[in-house]
Amino acid sequence: MDIEKKHFTCVTCPVGCEVDVEVQGGSILSMTGNKCDKAKEFVLQELKEPMRVLTTTVRIEGAKWAMLPVRTDKPIPKRLFLQAIGVLAGIDLKAPVRISDVIIKDVAGSGANIVATRTMESAARRGIISNNSGTLPGVNKVGKGGSSEGG
Repeated sequence: MDIEKKHFTCVTCPVGCEVDVEVQGGSILSMTGNKCDKAKEFVLQELKEPMRVLTTTVRIEGAKWAMLPVRTDKPIPKRLFLQAIGVLAGIDLKAPVRISDVIIKDVAGSGANIVATRTMESAARRGIISNNSGTLPGVNKVGKGGSSEGG
């Protein structure tokens, strides 16, 4: 079997070790650049099954903002990201939502839950009135032909 050379940037801590490894048949022959054992653990996991916390946004109705930030409550395999994002693309939440509320359990069969990372109160509850026009209150929308709608 041939010896493969691979390069990794460890994301476990702020140091960001640049790690070079030589791998043969799934076994590490040599590793350089790791300044701690965390980098070694990271590389071993990357070779076995790369894992990351998925962080994104989902649509929410009736809140001050149209998008709610969410994330997985633990790392999931990178190979499941597209499947998880596909599930999230079909979600339409309604305010209010509290930080740490579980939005989806066991997303994409990963064993991880999607949780809210921000509290979003109902806009009406906070005294915010939405005009559903896609513009800020008091701002006229320019229609076809360049004339303003409304007054």
